[in-house]
Amino acid sequence: MVDSATAVTPIPAIPEGAKVFFVNLKNGQKIKSPFKVQMGVSGIALDSAGIIRQASGHHHILIDAGESFPMGEVVPKDSAHLHFGNAQKEAELNLTPGEHKISMQYADGIHRSYGGKLAASVTVTVEK
Repeated sequence: MVDSATAVTPIPAIPEGAKVFFVNLKNGQKIKSPFKVQMGVSGIALDSAGIIRQASGHHHILIDAGESFPMGEVVPKDSAHLHFGNAQKEAELNLTPGEHKISMQYADGIHRSYGGKLAASVTVTVEK
């Protein structure tokens, strides 16, 4: 018998056709820091963290920290893994000059990754 207090809700299914994308950044783009990152999503609702809701989630930005997390893995929270649990659609980043890989990872209400299906990455060069 499973104790309901310790049971974990399964990660919600990803709706068919759902995707995340960078609205204003393109792969190979040259930019000056600080810069704005606009995060887009379609086919799945953008919602605040805290409650697991079907067909919804929120953004995370990974800075030079890979392209995505495996489905169900909790996205860490530190200087390379930024959380946007208030349903934010944009953020300002301040990165050092040079090449950086910026990835966007969508996750459910308790920060569990939807995996590579709801991730996007670009490599940008921050100019001096």
